[in-house]
Amino acid sequence: MSPSVPRRSAVAPRPERRGEAGRRGRRGRFLVLEGLDGAGTTTQARLLAEALRREGRRVHVTAEPSGGPAGALIRQILTRRVSGPDGAGFDPSALALLFAADRLDHLRAEIGPRLEAGEDVVSDRFTLSSLAYQGLTTGDMGWVDRVNGRASAPDLTVFLRVPAAVAFRRRAAAATERELFEVAAFQRRVAESYDRAIVRLRRAGQRVAEVDGEPPVERVAAAIRAEVERIR
Repeated sequence: MSPSVPRRSAVAPRPERRGEAGRRGRRGRFLVLEGLDGAGTTTQARLLAEALRREGRRVHVTAEPSGGPAGALIRQILTRRVSGPDGAGFDPSALALLFAADRLDHLRAEIGPRLEAGEDVVSDRFTLSSLAYQGLTTGDMGWVDRVNGRASAPDLTVFLRVPAAVAFRRRAAAATERELFEVAAFQRRVAESYDRAIVRLRRAGQRVAEVDGEPPVERVAAAIRAEVERIR
């Protein structure tokens, strides 16, 4: 989820320079929802999009892993349909690179064109997730940051802060199958990793807002809308 200054050179699309919006039409806003598994990012991404549409804005909702080829492979790894040699766990660094590759493909094929067409894009997860999860599994958040260095910075990332135990209970109640990272003890470590990743992005100039994700869904949605209003 500090001033909103892109921290990286964009692959697709690059940030507009002053005056370009008037010549080519207004670029959409890139908004990201982040949090632990079970924090409510998917629900809140949908509610945010509905609220923006009621204001007359065009909105596209997406998620990571994406629906592209790299994203499809990641989903199979997360659900353990694909594993490493002889059934061993998939290499954490290789998985981090897959997420980075999926992100660039996602930007070029889906996010970038929508933004350039003037649509707001609301994404359920983006680079912050890689910093938190893959930064933890590889033990090198700096390296994960570097391999994602060509990904565009969102206009706003909103982190839904929910205690790890609460998020895990929510996810366990809703999920039909448990994914790779859905282990209670691991999620507690991910929560701490998210804190470090948020500090890292803010120091780099990205706008990351935090919203309490425990209240009723409608109150959380209103708090997210208030943060989005700040970047008009």
